[in-house]
Parts: sequence; structure tokens; C-alpha cells
Amino acid sequence: MFETHVDTLYLWVGLGTVSVAVLGVVVGLPTTAPPDATEAAATIDEVTTSPSGSIAHRRLIAEEWALDGRAIRLRNDGGTATARLVRAAVPAQTDRLQAVVNGERPKAVYDSAGAFRRDTRQARAADNRWRPAPDRLTVRHVAWGGLDVTIVG
Repeated sequence: MFETHVDTLYLWVGLGTVSVAVLGVVVGLPTTAPPDATEAAATIDEVTTSPSGSIAHRRLIAEEWALDGRAIRLRNDGGTATARLVRAAVPAQTDRLQAVVNGERPKAVYDSAGAFRRDTRQARAADNRWRPAPDRLTVRHVAWGGLDVTIVG
């Protein structure tokens, strides 16, 4: 009646091994969904194809972001997402470009249209490494001094 069956020990060892394996899989799963780069790209594309002066905001649920002019990349614990843009956009990598994105007129921020053009050209060519993502993405279409550009910050 109180005998130990040999196959019972194997059953408990097997059940313990499977339990540990399942726990490892569950712990390894991401806790959040990957960010939605498609929605961010759609917002940028909408402003880019709109008349000058257009502005839009999009909430970002990402820890980091990168914009190389032709694609936006978002990253969080859930993974990385990339979406292509219809037209090129300029990342607001300088304080002056960020001021323009936030609503300042380029004429109030820059001494000349040439300085604005140089700043946007440098921002396009700059390293598109990962940066901390803002809570809200702001996109603004600006035309000044013969330059028609969409700035994202």
C-alpha cells in the first residue's frame, strides 16, 4: 500500500521539468506590445502632403525613436517597428529646429533663410541613432525662403 512506484518518480521529474520550461517561456515574453510606427508615419505623411503651416500631433508609446528622413523607427520593450515615409522629413535635432516645430516662425528663430536651409540640411545628414522618444510627436510643415520642409520633433 505504501510502496513507491518507479514510474511515479519519472512522472514528477517530467512534470517539474515541463513546469520550469513553461515558466521560462512566460517570463521571456514581452510585457508590452511593440510600438506602432505605421500610425506615426501616417501622421508625418499627412502633414508632409498638406499645405504649408499644417501641424499635427501624435502620442508615441515608445522608449526610443530614430528618423532618417525616409523612415521612422520606434523601439520599446515589446520590440522595434519601422515604417517608410512617402516624402522625406527632417528630424528636429537642434534647439532651433525644435523651436520651429513647437510653433515659432523660422524668421524669428533664424537670422536668414540660408541659415534655416543649412540647419535642415545638416539635420537630414546627421546620424540617425536612437534617441529618447517624446511622449508626443509633433510634425510641422514649413515653407520659408524657398525651402519647403516637414520637421518632426
